[in-house]
Amino acid sequence: MEIRLDGITKSFAHKEVIQNSSLTIASGSFTTLLGPSGCGKTTLLRMIAGLEAPDTGSVFFNDNCVFSAEKAINIPPEKRGLGFVFQDFALWPHMSVFENVAFGLRASHKTEKLEEKVRAALHAVQLDDFAQRYPHQLSGGQQQRVAFARAIVIAPECILFDEPLSALDALLREEMRVELRELVAKLGITAVFVTHDQTEAMSMSDKIAVLSEGRIEQYASPEEIYSAPETEFVAKFVGSSNWIDEHRMFRPEKASVVRMDGADEFEVTVVSTQFLGTSYQLHTKYRDSNWTFFSDRRIAAGTKLPVYIYDQDIICI
Repeated sequence: MEIRLDGITKSFAHKEVIQNSSLTIASGSFTTLLGPSGCGKTTLLRMIAGLEAPDTGSVFFNDNCVFSAEKAINIPPEKRGLGFVFQDFALWPHMSVFENVAFGLRASHKTEKLEEKVRAALHAVQLDDFAQRYPHQLSGGQQQRVAFARAIVIAPECILFDEPLSALDALLREEMRVELRELVAKLGITAVFVTHDQTEAMSMSDKIAVLSEGRIEQYASPEEIYSAPETEFVAKFVGSSNWIDEHRMFRPEKASVVRMDGADEFEVTVVSTQFLGTSYQLHTKYRDSNWTFFSDRRIAAGTKLPVYIYDQDIICI
């Protein structure tokens, strides 16, 4: 399913939370809406879902218009054919895993081959033997898999994820990133994923839409977002940035304390050094800016140090 947003806006209490925005999400792709709290990413997701109505603009699924302010079209959420996975999992505590997954099918009166469909969904998330358990008998990761099974059992063309991993511990989050990405790819469905976590966005996405104050700052692949940020906000929000001046910056891994022929040379003062296991992270001062980069050795605080950066690795904003 291709999703297209054309000129949508949204305000709450006279405050514009989504500025005039257009976005096309390719069919079968994994797109992440990334940004700080309050940037509008969840509101954007809710407008795709039909849980919020834009003030202006239109929303298309493939060539089908599901919302148009001008034409007074607004297809309700339950008729948009979407799957949902939320932050709190939203599982029914009094229902077994089987019945939680079956709930959407029963609610939409799609009960033909219900058991077969539920069993297939549970198999997809590796919970074949958990059908008769209840949510309180499951780990956080298992509950997340149940929520995902419930989303895919209705055979949606698109699944919307609203910060679904934020309630999990760090190790489990990392495991679930891989699992969710693999499952979505295997099913071949469109996914729209909301997060403020850069690692999730960079590791899982085909494309990332970076939002700030209700505006889409950049929509591109993770590699482009990182290596060729189009705005100062993207450069500062995604990854670490070292600023040479107001308009030029570089990423930490592009700097070297070893002389490189043809590279530009900058003198910095070491503030502190942190051992990371395979390298040392240097925190340094360059004029009025704080720079962070890596070294293969510990360097004492107060040391004045030449740093080398190739001109092609300097990003101009």
